[in-house]
Amino acid sequence: MIFQDPRAAINPLRRIGDFLTESLRRGSGLRPADATRRATELLEAVGLSAAALRRHPGELSGGMLQRVMIAAALMGEPALLLADEPTTALDVTTQAEVVALLADLRMRFGTGLLFVTHDLGLAAAISDRVYVMYAGRIAETGPADALFTRPRHPHTAALLGSTPRLDAPPGRLAAVDGQPPDLREELTGCPFAPRCRYATDRCAEQAPAPLPVPGDPARLVACHHSDQLEGKADD
Repeated sequence: MIFQDPRAAINPLRRIGDFLTESLRRGSGLRPADATRRATELLEAVGLSAAALRRHPGELSGGMLQRVMIAAALMGEPALLLADEPTTALDVTTQAEVVALLADLRMRFGTGLLFVTHDLGLAAAISDRVYVMYAGRIAETGPADALFTRPRHPHTAALLGSTPRLDAPPGRLAAVDGQPPDLREELTGCPFAPRCRYATDRCAEQAPAPLPVPGDPARLVACHHSDQLEGKADD
């Protein structure tokens, strides 16, 4: 797993080398020299030198620490990386570098990547398939290109409509009226219904199940009125 804040995930009193090799030395019984060799290889793969092994976290920048976190996640040769908003604490330039690095490592090591983010631009840039969630439920899923150009759930369409775009005419961004539901209370019906202009009494009473989009079985949408959004990419 790659955590959101690397400074909160790495012990500030221990060296980077100890952090990277501990799981292999203790969990896999790997000799210290072999564990260090593996850590050095992965540090080089994420753009850092072996000198980082001797440093403490406070000696590295946020972007460098996030690279250390990525190397640590790869130490055990995982089949899947779970990245929990790994670029939130980084500036825009470093954010782009980390995203490009993750995309490259995913291809190089053949590792699956589950990328959790609130940034639609990042999701579009790095994902093959996107799951849009609302109130802990999957609202819509499908290939990234299709989902961002032809949304079929009102929540997805509202998110895209409230996102700034360079190719859009100047003007006020669309706002999503209302507030998210209180998840401490039991939800009945569609959780997005109070904020949805397509909502009917059925939406308030019956939660929609994710169903294939007609003519596009690779996409699923949980909406009673998804047909009303067909072709409304800019709605």
